[in-house]
Amino acid sequence: MLEEAQRVAHVGHWERDLRTKRIIFSDEACRIFSLAPREGAVAIEEVAERIHPEDRAMWGSAVAEALRGGARYDVNYRIVRPDGEVRFVRSQGELMRDASGRPLSVFGAVQDITDLRRAEHLTQLVFERSPDGICIIGRDYRYQRVNPGFERISGRSAKELVGMHVAEALGAEVFEQTIKPKHDRCFEGEEVSYVGWFTYPDTRRYISVSHSPLRSKSDQVEAILTTFRDLTDYALASEALRSAQAELAHANRVATMGQLTASIAHEVNQPISAAVTNAQAALRWLSADPPNLQEVRQSLGLIVDDAARAGEVIGRIRGLVNKAPLRRESIDINNAVLDVIALIRSEVLKHGLSLQTDLATCLPLVEGDRVQLQQVLLNLIMNARDAMSCLVEETGELSISTSSEVSDCVLVSVRDTGAGVHPNMVDRLFEAFYTTKPEGMGMGLAICRSIIEAHGGRLWVTANKPRGAAFQFSLPAK
Repeated sequence: MLEEAQRVAHVGHWERDLRTKRIIFSDEACRIFSLAPREGAVAIEEVAERIHPEDRAMWGSAVAEALRGGARYDVNYRIVRPDGEVRFVRSQGELMRDASGRPLSVFGAVQDITDLRRAEHLTQLVFERSPDGICIIGRDYRYQRVNPGFERISGRSAKELVGMHVAEALGAEVFEQTIKPKHDRCFEGEEVSYVGWFTYPDTRRYISVSHSPLRSKSDQVEAILTTFRDLTDYALASEALRSAQAELAHANRVATMGQLTASIAHEVNQPISAAVTNAQAALRWLSADPPNLQEVRQSLGLIVDDAARAGEVIGRIRGLVNKAPLRRESIDINNAVLDVIALIRSEVLKHGLSLQTDLATCLPLVEGDRVQLQQVLLNLIMNARDAMSCLVEETGELSISTSSEVSDCVLVSVRDTGAGVHPNMVDRLFEAFYTTKPEGMGMGLAICRSIIEAHGGRLWVTANKPRGAAFQFSLPAK
């Protein structure tokens, strides 16, 4: 049982007889030294041959000190097996004496610590070669150790940083208001992570930071392992990408609005024409003898309503065409749909299409940029119009609906009764520059998908039974 336990733990025991100068090894000790198990003792010279030449002097000094009755024998050294494999071992021993105090033997244990040493070595390599900045901070908020990655991020050398207070490195105000509360949470045993812009002596970097508690043998957190990942290039690239996407989306909106010029003109002309008609009526009522002021007042009220209608149309157009920064707000998706329908109603009627709406009541709000979401709707509706342009003998049907059937999401559907989408094209429809229109650029649906995904949603297409296509997108409820 003892031998089995030693084999599992890679620990063997030995006893050195000081009178015979021979050593008795357990089976596991023999295995560690790559010696054949034996009943008798092992000569000290045979053991010494296994010790790495560079470690023999150290081993000999430790043995001699123990034999002189000095400190407890405890030494790490390397052994070289017959096949050339190098192993790391730790050997510990106690001097045993007889009743009169004379040394009789040294009894001890030997452990194969190769795997542990290799793990420590790999850990050291990770610490030294990691592209991330790594440091250890003590309970006194001073740097105990830093790696080259942290030197690079902070702009200071390890010689400068080790022993420096974090407040001195980052500034007292930043330390007290931002850093110290997070360190204190970590010293209480919590894993803490955050991301943000950090200002250093000669640079400003966007850093992802994680704090992990380091405990000794007790449960108390003795230090913090902090990892810094420099995301500055990623952040700048993301900003540039968002800017480019916003520019592209704006260009797409302007192009789409250009296609709606006739419909927009009709929508604006309607209230203007009504205002002119009501103004002429008011003039006639004023010319009557006597003037009919009640009718004049009613006509003027209608003129005000017509002007407000025209202003609303122009406001919708301006909102879609203007190049404004991304704006996050709470949005009633039904109102956003109705605003878009108000712009395209004339376009739908001009093409002889039937427009149906089914907007669910009591929908939860969504959060995002209203203009961008309306752009998606506008693109999908215009695509549906184009898909039904080939219909001759039958009236195309455009259906727009909203629902909250999907858990914690708002669902918007735009359905048409056009030719539909071939199954082989479904995966490619949302690729940039892929188009089925002779005059198309293939950017509309790609932009739509990027907008919806940026809002945490999903855009997809399915067949509309019995005919046509159904483009749907879901948005997380606020």
